[in-house]
Amino acid sequence: MKYLFFVLTGSFSCSLFAQQNSVEPLSWTKDLIIYELATISFTSPHGPETGSFNSLKEKIPYLRDLGINAVWLSGHNWADHKHFYNIWTQYATIRPDSIDPVLGTPKDLKSMIDEFHRYDIKVFLDVITHGVMNYSLLIYEKLQWFKGGSWGMTDYDWYGGHKDLDDWWVDIHTKYVTEYGVDGFRLDVNMYRPDLWQKVKDNAHQAGHPIVVFAEHETFTDNVTDFNQTFTKIQTPNTEEFKQDTKYARDVASFIHEFIDYRSNNDIFRVVVTYMDGKEDFADIRRKDAKLSFQTKKSNQTSVKVTVKNIDTNKAIEKIEVYPIIYRIPFVIETSKSYSKFPLGITGLSEITMEFTPYSIDKAYLTNELSSHDRGWDGYPLGKNPYLAQGSRCNFGYSCLFTPTIPIFMSGEEFNADYVPFPSHSPYLFKKEKIGEGRRIGSG
Repeated sequence: MKYLFFVLTGSFSCSLFAQQNSVEPLSWTKDLIIYELATISFTSPHGPETGSFNSLKEKIPYLRDLGINAVWLSGHNWADHKHFYNIWTQYATIRPDSIDPVLGTPKDLKSMIDEFHRYDIKVFLDVITHGVMNYSLLIYEKLQWFKGGSWGMTDYDWYGGHKDLDDWWVDIHTKYVTEYGVDGFRLDVNMYRPDLWQKVKDNAHQAGHPIVVFAEHETFTDNVTDFNQTFTKIQTPNTEEFKQDTKYARDVASFIHEFIDYRSNNDIFRVVVTYMDGKEDFADIRRKDAKLSFQTKKSNQTSVKVTVKNIDTNKAIEKIEVYPIIYRIPFVIETSKSYSKFPLGITGLSEITMEFTPYSIDKAYLTNELSSHDRGWDGYPLGKNPYLAQGSRCNFGYSCLFTPTIPIFMSGEEFNADYVPFPSHSPYLFKKEKIGEGRRIGSG
C-alpha cells in the first residue's frame, strides 16, 4: 500500500501505522461459528455464579452437538465480584497474568481447553486491554506502567515507551498459547498496540500453534486482527425490540450483500481529530452539526483525497483518524510506528488534505453478530427480554450461517432463552440498586 499526506496550512512529518503481517491468515478462520459464554454463569452446579472450568468442561459434548466450532470464553483471569453490575465479570480484571481461583486452577483451565480441542472446538480468551482494577497489586508493583483511567479502573500507559510493560504483555499472552493451548484472543474495547499483538501471533506461529486475534471494534492493522467482532449486528438499540419484519430477519444473505455494496460505493464514513487535551472534533456523513467538515475526491481508481477543515488552531493535535466506509476501520496519522511517548503535538493547523488507498474488501473476514454480552446496558427496559432470537430459529442463525460472514452469538440464543438475572445482579453499571433486576445478558 502507498499512503501520501499533504498539509495545506503548514508542514510536518508523520507516518501512518500499517503493521505488516508476517503470518498468513489461517484457513479455518472463515468457517468459524463463535459462541460466547460467561464461564461463571454458563453452568450453575451450586447455584448462580458457581460455574467453573470443570463444570463447563462437562457441557462440551452439548456444544459440539449444537454445531459451533469456537467458544469466546468471557472469564479466565482474576476479576472483581462487584465492580460492574454488582456481579463477577471478566471485564473488571484484577490481574491478566493470573487465573481466577473461583473458576479453577491453571491445571483445570488446561484440561478444559484440551477437552474442547478433543471435540474440534477452538478456544478464544477475552482480553481486557485498557487496564486493571484500582486496587490491583500490579499497580503498586509497576506504578510507572499506568496512567489515567477509564471504566472506574486504572489504565496502562501504552504509549509511554515502557519496554518492560510491552515484553510482559507479549509474554503473558504467548504463554496462554504455548502453555494452555488457546487458539486466539478477543480484544475488549480497543487493540491499542497492534505491534505487540503481532509479536504474540509471530511467537505462536513459531511455536507451531498459530492463532486468530479479533477485536471488539474496528482497527486498521493490516491483518494483525483477523476480523472485527462488530462488522454487522442484528442487535437493535437497547430501547427497542428486535424487529421481525426487517430484511435482516427475513434474508440475512441479501442484507449482507447490500451492506457491503453500499459501503463499497461510499468513500468516507467519519473523520476524527483528537487533541492533546483529550477532546475530539469529528465530521460524519450523518451529522450535519459537527464542527469539522470534510470533502472527498477520487484521485484515480485506487486512491481518495480527503480534505478536513475547521480544525481548532488553538489546540495541539494528538492524532487524526479517517474512517473509510468499508469496515469503519480507521487510517491513523500519528507520530511513529514505534509508539513513542510523543504524539503529533501540532498547533495552528486549520486544514489538512490527505490522499490514501482505501481499505480493500478482501483484507479481513466479515462477521455477523446476533448477540453478545453488550445486550442489556443501563436503561434497558426491565420487563423486556434482552435475547434476540425469541421464537425464531431463522433469526437465531440458520440464514446467518449461509452468508459470507462469521456468525457470533451469546449463549442462550440457541434455545430462545428467557432472561433470569442473578440474585445480586443490578441493572446499573456502577450503582448497587434494584438488586436482582439486572438485564445484561453476558452476566446471566
